[in-house]
Amino acid sequence: MDLHKLRIFVAVARARHFTRAADDLQMSQPSVSQQIALLETAVGTPLIRRRPRRLQLTAAGEALLPYAQQLLALADEAREAARTAAGLSDRTLRLGVGPILATYLLPDLLRRYQVSYPEHRVQITIGNTAELLEAVAQEAVELALVGLPANRAGVQATPFRQDRLVVIVAPGDNWAARTTILPEELKSRPLFVREPGSALYTTVEQLLGPALPGGASVIVLEETEAIKRSVEAGLGVALVPEIAVAREVAAGLLYAVPLQSSDSRRTYAYARLTRHRLSHAAEDLVSLLPREH
Repeated sequence: MDLHKLRIFVAVARARHFTRAADDLQMSQPSVSQQIALLETAVGTPLIRRRPRRLQLTAAGEALLPYAQQLLALADEAREAARTAAGLSDRTLRLGVGPILATYLLPDLLRRYQVSYPEHRVQITIGNTAELLEAVAQEAVELALVGLPANRAGVQATPFRQDRLVVIVAPGDNWAARTTILPEELKSRPLFVREPGSALYTTVEQLLGPALPGGASVIVLEETEAIKRSVEAGLGVALVPEIAVAREVAAGLLYAVPLQSSDSRRTYAYARLTRHRLSHAAEDLVSLLPREH
């Protein structure tokens, strides 16, 4: 078992989806599947049980996962020790990012970062808020961009951007001319939502009640992009962060209508260890974050 295959296995286990893991790893989906198959051959037993919507780990996969995480953490620690000895640590940004921010904020942020600080190197980890806070606590990443609430002992979260949830509809939809929409009105329309376990799914439950996502008029998709394309086609409506649809709204492909609810606001923050000073690489990224309170 080599570290490369273990890293892919951990990414698939975290995402529970080959395509999403491939996106996180910047690999093709067939390559990820091939590496998992080779790892299963090396171990001598299946590690992942394929399901139509979401993958599951076998008993062997569950047993291997914590050891794989420990081995990868030790390898990262060894590499960081070597880099520190060579004087490179302070110029390496170890950044964790949530999926929404990774897609809609990170590309422009990284572009400006690389232009301003070409001497810095960047290592990126994608995960949900809980995973990234744990990564900060374990010093696997130095800085994480997450959505609030973000609570973890020893980790400090500092808000840097406000966002809000909006209802998106197709341009010809009857709701396109509305100025606001009440949460209860969403129950009357086919509603696209993210999968259980996502922050967006949890938000929909909080706003509309836990029974709603199981209703016949609710369609679950695992990608925000797929949700947007479905709404563009006039198949229903969706509740998404405003940052995720800025481009489509500007192009007239979608209309975003504010949700009339005090719970529609979202806040993004950068999380770091409370007791540690930030490296120059991390401080430089913080200086470039948008300040929209």
